Amino acid sequence: MKQGVFELTLAGVCGVAAIIGLATSQTRQPYDLTQIQFCPRSINGVQSQIKLDKRFCNQPRFVLTEEWQRYGLYGSIIPYKGDAIQWVRDLPTDNPNQLLGYGVAVIGLWGIVGCLLVRCSRLKRTDYELGELEKTGDYAIWQHNKHKREVKQHSTQLYTERLKDGLSGLDTEERKALGLTDEENERAKARIQLEDFMKARAVNHSVMDKTIAENLRDKAKAEQERGKIEGKTKGAIANGDNHPLTDQRLQCDLIEALKNHEDGWLWKVIDNQKPIWVLGEAGSGKSTLAASIVMLREYLFGMPLYQLLDAHAGENLRNAWKYLSPQLIAKTESEIGQAFDDARERWLDRINNQPDKQPQQLLVDEFTNYSESDITKEPAKKFVKASLSDPRKASERLVCIAHFFTNTAVGGSDGTAKGRARGTIQIDRKTADGKTPLKVAIVNGLNNSDGDAEIDKKVTIPSWLTPENIHKHFNGQPIDFDN
Repeated sequence: MKQGVFELTLAGVCGVAAIIGLATSQTRQPYDLTQIQFCPRSINGVQSQIKLDKRFCNQPRFVLTEEWQRYGLYGSIIPYKGDAIQWVRDLPTDNPNQLLGYGVAVIGLWGIVGCLLVRCSRLKRTDYELGELEKTGDYAIWQHNKHKREVKQHSTQLYTERLKDGLSGLDTEERKALGLTDEENERAKARIQLEDFMKARAVNHSVMDKTIAENLRDKAKAEQERGKIEGKTKGAIANGDNHPLTDQRLQCDLIEALKNHEDGWLWKVIDNQKPIWVLGEAGSGKSTLAASIVMLREYLFGMPLYQLLDAHAGENLRNAWKYLSPQLIAKTESEIGQAFDDARERWLDRINNQPDKQPQQLLVDEFTNYSESDITKEPAKKFVKASLSDPRKASERLVCIAHFFTNTAVGGSDGTAKGRARGTIQIDRKTADGKTPLKVAIVNGLNNSDGDAEIDKKVTIPSWLTPENIHKHFNGQPIDFDN
């Protein structure tokens, strides 16, 4: 109780201090003023002078101090007044206690908040402790009386059974006296009751056996599902001792799966130096495929993701880019425009000045919107034109995402349609409902064995090709490519 009174008293003191501080910090008027008096001199005697003084001289008048000082006591404006206009005092706006008053007010307000927070925290803690104490006491009482309740319940049950047996015996004796039954009939009834009891017991045992069998079946299914999630097939489990899951083996398994999928078009895409454009409408899985390509190149070839350009990076880093680790991120339009210019300069510098450069990657998302902004329009156009030749020489792999492959959708790069069609790889993903991606896709720009770019090649995306599965593959849960 004393602590609560102290908290409320301190909060009241802080409130009074805040009010005093606010009152002290107020100024008298908004501008510096000078008080003057107008006392004209009469030539008609003393009485006339007294009347003039009552009418003019005793009335306070104020002018701006700046005006009073500028015109030299008004002598240059109304010289014929002589000394009729006289200075009385200055009224400055400066309040020497203003900053101090504001400081006291702020400290007082924070003091009130602190006192209330301390009080609320203390009351919550007290209520919690009282509640826990009450629950502990109730549980102790319940435990103390539990044995008594069980004994009483058992005693009541025994008494009921003895009473029922006694009443049944009396009823049987009365029926025998009346000739309604005999010993043979009673023995037959007892035998039938015993058989019914044994059958009911057998039914209960069969129900328990069924429950045990269902539990064992569910346990086996759970172990089988867990084995699938961990990527352990029966063959992998049987040969696990002979082939340890090293990073090199995991890489080889993944490369083999990429090469064996539909004539190896996936491996050709991953190993290709052409810029990759992932196309499709919303919900077709563009970001999933782009992130998978970036992760495969990072795990298999040691190519880190140098920069990510995405206006929606804040949301995508929690979903589509969850397993990516870019060194730089550009989110705003100004950052993305500058990143386009920096990429072109970086490519030239890596080509001319870095002979032993390490390969790296660049990921650009939402390319469709960059040709509409005044900030990113010109940088995006120059970036797309330079991307047709510079990234390969600069050892930088480029992955871009857009809804379409028109000039407008890829940064407004007019005059590059043929170069983009032949000098890039376009993977067009599909969706039927705008929510779920389809496995089928269309690939353009991937060269065949004769060196000609294939057009509208129909392919499928394997179900295991997701960023999450690739991450798990190298972190203790290998992909089951056979399933």
